[in-house]
Amino acid sequence: MNEFKRKCFFCSETINEKKSMEHIIPNSLLGKLGIKEESITGDKTTQYSRIKVPSHAKCNNEFGSEYEDRILDFFDDTDHLYDALVEEENSHLMMYCPSDSVTSIITTWLSKIYYGLFYYDYLKTTNDLWREKCLSIISSDNFNFVKESYKNSFGFQLPSSLYVFKTDNQDTDLITMISPTTILFKIKNITLVLCICDGFLTKNYLNEDSLKNLRDYVEKQDKNNVAFPSYKLALGEILALRSCIPKNPKFVYSQNQIINMSFSTLAENPDEVYKIDLEALKEARAGFFKMLNIR
Repeated sequence: MNEFKRKCFFCSETINEKKSMEHIIPNSLLGKLGIKEESITGDKTTQYSRIKVPSHAKCNNEFGSEYEDRILDFFDDTDHLYDALVEEENSHLMMYCPSDSVTSIITTWLSKIYYGLFYYDYLKTTNDLWREKCLSIISSDNFNFVKESYKNSFGFQLPSSLYVFKTDNQDTDLITMISPTTILFKIKNITLVLCICDGFLTKNYLNEDSLKNLRDYVEKQDKNNVAFPSYKLALGEILALRSCIPKNPKFVYSQNQIINMSFSTLAENPDEVYKIDLEALKEARAGFFKMLNIR
């Protein structure tokens, strides 16, 4: 663990000079949301503004800040961000390369937050079992793709399904799941849900009409009671679906290209073989709703 305290979060090289501390969530965004002093619960309860990891001053001030300035611009107009993400959401690329699309940039940023939270916990926890779990997460190839994306100022990571929902509720919320690997970040009036490294499989099942129905349901619940965490309904549905997909993501990748093999199959009747078990889905939904305290 000690070597990570002198290792740059962005480039993974040893920090020999005075180290800088990178805010996992941009400090300026925390200020705009008014949550610098609010707390997030992980291995321990910590204020958002204190979730920082070591980095080179150069890495932090140059490509780290440059990348996140683009993110902050997106959140200056959440309605435009929502429309841009919805417009791009039906793309299921097989050949995946570095991209400047809004979806790819936001996906990479959410992945950075996800890995950053576990990186922080790895450095701070006194629980050996939890430290091992955190290390297994931050040792992933996908985290390496995310770091390289920040350095080169583009979006690039293993294909991951991104969803966006609108709510009237303006509260901020951040939820991470280890299994299935998922992050939810609610900012102002939009909620982002990212299924990390799922090979777009979740998107393949939850899209078009089914996604519209889920959005309509979330909106209806939101209108009935703005204080009700309707966005958690969306998260629960996505988690339940993803946990019941009878197929595993598969990738072939190099430094600058990923081939998403997740949709390839030798099955003669794939519609039947990869059909969702509705009873299992119902049971999974109930379990996740309970975990998320949705009643």
